[in-house]
Amino acid sequence: MVDLKRYHRIGRIPKGVSAIVGFTYSGNVYASPGVLKHIRKRHSKQLSKKILCNLESTIKDIIQSPHFVGVNVSSKGVSLELIKKIDLPILLALDIDKKQNYIYVASMYPISSSKVENRIHNGKLMKIKF
Repeated sequence: MVDLKRYHRIGRIPKGVSAIVGFTYSGNVYASPGVLKHIRKRHSKQLSKKILCNLESTIKDIIQSPHFVGVNVSSKGVSLELIKKIDLPILLALDIDKKQNYIYVASMYPISSSKVENRIHNGKLMKIKF
C-alpha cells in the first residue's frame, strides 16, 4: 500500500490532452521522492541545470502544456507519454497504479528530435494544439 502523503502532488492531466489518445484515467499526478532522485541521478548529464534545479515545476509544466502526447505501446491504455521541448525535447512517462487508482511519474528523460518525428510518423504521438 502506497502512502500518497509522502509523494509530491505535481498536477492534473488536462482532459483535452488525455482525450486525444483515449487515456481514460483522471486525477492528480504524483511523483515519489524516489523517482525525483532517480531522474536527478540517472539523467543529470542529459538534462540542463535549469531543468534539474526546477524538476517539479518542469514536470508540472510538461503535464499542463505538452507539445505531443502518446500512449505507450507496451502497456496500452495505462501509460501516457507527454513530450515538450524545453531546452531539448523531454519525455515524461506517466503510469497508472490500477490497484490504488492513481497516476504517477515513472520517468523523465530527453528524447531526440528524430525519435519524436519517427513516433509522429508512426502514429504513436500526436501533436497538441491548444
